Amino acid sequence: MQKRFLPILILTGILFVAALIGYLIPARTKEPPVRILLDNKGGKVIFTHQAHAAMEGRACNDCHHTSAQDDQSPPACSSCHVRTFDEAFAADHQQTLDQKQCAACHHTEATIDNFSHDDHADDYAAGDCQSCHHDATVEPKPQSCDNCHGKREDIPSLKEANHTRCASCHEDLFAKGITGCAACHARKPAQAMTSSQAASQASGPALRPCADCHQEPADQLVPTTMAAFHTQCLGCHEAMKRGPYGDDACYKCHMK
Repeated sequence: MQKRFLPILILTGILFVAALIGYLIPARTKEPPVRILLDNKGGKVIFTHQAHAAMEGRACNDCHHTSAQDDQSPPACSSCHVRTFDEAFAADHQQTLDQKQCAACHHTEATIDNFSHDDHADDYAAGDCQSCHHDATVEPKPQSCDNCHGKREDIPSLKEANHTRCASCHEDLFAKGITGCAACHARKPAQAMTSSQAASQASGPALRPCADCHQEPADQLVPTTMAAFHTQCLGCHEAMKRGPYGDDACYKCHMK
């Protein structure tokens, strides 16, 4: 009777051992790709996966948030290549807008409803226009903002100069320090370029990554990069019918 069941026991034991071995041996994973063709309708991009994966100090989950084989949602190239992206962006726009047109992008201005130019000219400046304006004729010929208010130790930045001048009288507004910008400033749409705004300079001062200011909304004035781009860059490109975003084609930036 026992001999009759012996082959069954042996076969069961063999199957159990085989199953155990199969369980303990790690599964063979699919080899990572060498290069990937990103499906960006704005232009095909070949991503060298092997080179990025071999970078020292990089782990798979730095880019892939799940371990699933079909995870195709890596971060944008500009999230790591910040300076490369910003340099190309700044150089292109510096060739289009000269330094007299800082306000085309850096365009915040005082928008206090009850601001009276006449009262300030009579009471504060006593008729001396140079108290606020650098020239008595109020700069008939636009000058480069960077001529004076660049990164120089002996000259304050434009923001510091304006805040100091206003605070000298309006102590009540500055008593607790500047807690935000929206009380005095409001965003204005960028001014459309004119035909006379030709390229005058292809390089500028050392670049500061856009994300230093446009990462998180610190106050009501500084938008995130995405919000700034959608409301300002697209609007200007559409109005000028120039640049890669003039037709409001979302797919030129957004992959499927």
